[in-house]
Amino acid sequence: MMKRLSIIVASFLLLSSTSVFAEGLSFGILANNRVVGTHVGLLTSSPYGALEVAGSLIYNKDRYTIGSGLVSVQSDNLSPGLRYGLGFKYVNGTMKSKDKNHRGDLSAVGFNLGGAYELPATINPFSIPIEVTLNGTLAPKSITFDETNGYMDFTAGLRFYMLENAYLALTHSYIEAEFDTGSTWTRYVNETALGVVLTF
Repeated sequence: MMKRLSIIVASFLLLSSTSVFAEGLSFGILANNRVVGTHVGLLTSSPYGALEVAGSLIYNKDRYTIGSGLVSVQSDNLSPGLRYGLGFKYVNGTMKSKDKNHRGDLSAVGFNLGGAYELPATINPFSIPIEVTLNGTLAPKSITFDETNGYMDFTAGLRFYMLENAYLALTHSYIEAEFDTGSTWTRYVNETALGVVLTF
């Protein structure tokens, strides 16, 4: 029952997703020679800041499939050029151990912190806007489900705003998930990817 509910919630968040730090809709695809990922997002303003709802899916054949949904409140009140958000991220999917002898169902709700900083002209070597982005999620055992005992992820990236409604994204992501499938094991993922994000 919990697994079925997890899949329904993840699907809903992916279909109704939103984007980060720029009001409107965004859609992106990132990939390398092993992994492909998609992102859909929508950011809307409110009297208390900006509300972000976003969804993503990453796929590595024979290794893992992870869907996620994010709900976060965004602001830029701390410092010029700095935007940040606090919220919750839900992850759902399957992962295999490095030796492929174990398979675990991934399901967790984590605390999420994200931010982006636009490089000032004095240190930006290019004539286009560039943002440095950081995003992290932590889910302790008490808010994990199914066979998951713990989850965390961290992503650092650069955004190159080549066009008014599109940017080039370079990211490096680290994922760590703990499972109990009769035996306890941990899956680590390190991936660097390049992609394009369109904004509307």
